[in-house]
Amino acid sequence: MKAKYILYTLGIALLSSSCSDFLDEDPKGKLTPGTFFSTQEELTMATYALYKNVCLTQTNTNPTIPSWLGDDVTANPGSNKQAYAEVDAFRGSDANKGVEAAWSTSYVVIKAANYIIENGAKTPTTQEEINIALGQAKYWRAVHYFWLVRRWGAIPLILDTEVNYERPLANIQDVYNQIVKDLQDCVATLPTDYSKPPQKFQGANIFITKQAAQATLAAVYMAMAGWPLKQTQYYASAAEQAKAVIDGVNSGTYEYILEPEYKYVYAPSHNYTNETVVGINFSSAVGTWSEDSQMTNSHLFESLTGWGDALGEIKFWKEFPTGPRKDATYNPKILEGNKEGGKLLDWWDESIPEQQPMFCAFTISEDGGDYDYTKPANTSLMTNDHRHRLIRYSEVLLWYAEAQARAEGTPNAMAYECINLVRERAGLEPLQSGMNGETFANAALKEHGWEVAGYFVALVTRRDDQMRMELLEQTFNERKANAAIEVAPGIVRKEKVELPASLTWQGEKSIYLPYPASDAQLNSNLTR
Repeated sequence: MKAKYILYTLGIALLSSSCSDFLDEDPKGKLTPGTFFSTQEELTMATYALYKNVCLTQTNTNPTIPSWLGDDVTANPGSNKQAYAEVDAFRGSDANKGVEAAWSTSYVVIKAANYIIENGAKTPTTQEEINIALGQAKYWRAVHYFWLVRRWGAIPLILDTEVNYERPLANIQDVYNQIVKDLQDCVATLPTDYSKPPQKFQGANIFITKQAAQATLAAVYMAMAGWPLKQTQYYASAAEQAKAVIDGVNSGTYEYILEPEYKYVYAPSHNYTNETVVGINFSSAVGTWSEDSQMTNSHLFESLTGWGDALGEIKFWKEFPTGPRKDATYNPKILEGNKEGGKLLDWWDESIPEQQPMFCAFTISEDGGDYDYTKPANTSLMTNDHRHRLIRYSEVLLWYAEAQARAEGTPNAMAYECINLVRERAGLEPLQSGMNGETFANAALKEHGWEVAGYFVALVTRRDDQMRMELLEQTFNERKANAAIEVAPGIVRKEKVELPASLTWQGEKSIYLPYPASDAQLNSNLTR
C-alpha cells in the first residue's frame, strides 16, 4: 500500500504543472513509457493522476471566473473581488487571476491526458481496461479544449507531450474537429456502466460512460451551430446525440433521472443524484472520493461572513420565473447576521451591504446538511463534499428541445415533452403546441439559463449560451446603461459593477479573454 501511495503521489507531481512548466520542464528523470505503463496498476495510477488534475480545475473559483461575463452573475466591485468584477465588466486583463487559472489548469489536464493517450495502449492488460483509461483521457482532453476554445478562440492544440516553446495557434474549426473526434472515440469505446469503486460510487458512475460522452457531444454540436462557426447543420447532430441519451433513459438502459423536486438538485442529501450526467469529485483518495469542494462560502454574502464570490445580477433575477426553482437558486430572504433568531430581510433592504440577489447552490446548513435559508448557513467549513454537476439531465432535455426546433423549424412532440418536464418541476405552466421553431427554441434557451443560473462550474453556463446566440453585446449595452430596475413596488436598484463610459464594444476582443501574460512571454504566437 505504501509503494502504491508513493507511485500515485509521484504521478500527481509529474502531471501537476502549469502550461509554462510543460514547456520548461527538464525531461531527465521523468517516468517514461519504458519505466511506466508496464502493469495495470500503473495504468490505473496514471488515470488517478488525470482525475486529480481534473479536480484541481475547480478546486476554487479562480478558473471559473470567465463565467462572470454572463448576465446571471456579478461581483462585489470592491473587497478582494476585483478579478471577478473586471471580467464581469467586459475588461479582463492578461494578468487577471481568472485568466491565468482557467488557462493553466486546463492545459495541465490536457498534458495528463496526452501522457495516457500516447502510452496507455502499451500496457499489458485487457483491451477493456485500456479503452476505459484512454476514454477518460480523451474525454477530459476534449472537455478542456471545449472550455479553452470558447474562452480564447484560437489556441495551441497540443496532442503530444513534446516540449515546444512556439506552439502555433490552431484555428477554431480545427480545435472543434479534435474535440468531436475525441468524444466520438469515447462513445465508440466506453461502457454504459461501471460496477465498483473508483469508477462507480454510491450508485453514480464517476468515470465517464458512453452516455456521458453523448450528452457532451450534444453540447459541443450546439456550440458549433452558433457563434462563431455558425454551422447550423450541427443543431441536427446535437438533437441526435441528446435524443440517444433520452431514449436510453426511457428504455431503462441509462441511469439518469430528473429529480422530482428542484430543491434536491444541488442538495448535500442528494450529492450522488443520477440527475448528474457528468460530475467532478474532489479527492486525493480516489477510491472513496472523499476530499471536499472548496466552495462552501462562494455564494454566501461577505456581510454574512461568506466569501460572496458570485452575486446575482438584478435584471436576470427579476426575469427569473417565480416558483420552487427560483427559491432553490436564490435565497428568498436573507437571514440578518446569519444568526439564529435574526430577521428575514429582502436582499434590497438598506441594511444589506451587497444590494444584490444571493445564490445558494453551494451553501450548506450549520450541520453540513441541506440548506434552509431561514436558518444560519455554515461558515465554519471552507469546504464540503459538493459534487460539481457539469452536466445535468435537465440540460440534456433542454438541449434536445432547442436543437430539434432549430434544426427542423418546428418543435416536435418529443421537444414539447422534454421542455415541459423541466418546466413542470420548476412550477411553470407547460408550453402549448403551435409555437414556431424560433420562439420555442428561444424558450428552451431561457429555460437552460434558469437551470444553471449562478452555477459557474457548469460545462455550459449562461455566458456560453449567450456567446453561442450572440447575446453578449446586448448584455454589454444593458450593463453600460445600468438602468434602475424596480425590485419591489416603489423600490429600484442598480448593478454595483459599472462599465466605464469610455468602454466600447470590441467584438471578439470583448468576448474572448486575453492570453495570459505569463504564457504570452514564452510563446510569441499568443497575440491578438
